[in-house]
Amino acid sequence: MYSFLQNNSIKLVISSLLFIVGSIFIQNWYFKNNNLVSNDSAVQLPLTEEDLSHYNGVGNDKLYLGILGSVFDVSSGKRHYKKGSSYHYFVGKDGTRALVTGNFKDETDEKDHVLDLKCDDIFAIINWRKTFREKYVYVGMVKGRYYASDGTETEYMKKFKIKLKECREEKENLKKQDQLYPPCNVAWSEAEGTRVWCSKSSGGIQRSWIGVPRQLYTPGDKKPKCVCIKEDTNMLKPYHGCSSTSTECYINVD
Repeated sequence: MYSFLQNNSIKLVISSLLFIVGSIFIQNWYFKNNNLVSNDSAVQLPLTEEDLSHYNGVGNDKLYLGILGSVFDVSSGKRHYKKGSSYHYFVGKDGTRALVTGNFKDETDEKDHVLDLKCDDIFAIINWRKTFREKYVYVGMVKGRYYASDGTETEYMKKFKIKLKECREEKENLKKQDQLYPPCNVAWSEAEGTRVWCSKSSGGIQRSWIGVPRQLYTPGDKKPKCVCIKEDTNMLKPYHGCSSTSTECYINVD
């Protein structure tokens, strides 16, 4: 009886140890794979801009890159970011703006300023950040335009989030507009000039009707957009010299 209890006690201890070890392993795996910890324990976060500048692959083997105030260790992509490579400009700094402007010589204080960019550029930057999160190790934040020294968001970051929300709302509104007024097909030839026409799939919008081309003026745009309408309306301007019932028109584009 004693031997039986002793064996069960040993099994219980072993099972408990295995459970503890397994839990630690799973926890470490989760934090590592979700980029919640840094692999460089020597780095104190948030980094200052000066701290970040040291991780440029020249004076330090590590390659750190900032985007929207978040810092990623891109050392595993060394062939892309080392000195002399195409994207070396981005390491050692937050050069978010150049991701969409292509200005790899910008060393001004505006190199991480993005609030004046168009929504398409903002979306491109968000996609870049998503790529870095998926491909590289998240290190932390950099003190500056987006984060304060205690890691809290700055007023600039709050404004950026508001702009991002507005851009997403605008994108949804444009989708709804495309459903209501699908874009025309457009083609150009030297002999005929610019041709716009409607079909049941013009603008990539599948529907049961064809429609006729009309000019849609959008605030802020210099030129009207060609759209297809199902029923004629005085709100949209027809093309000069084109029949109001024609599904195609030839136009002059300056």
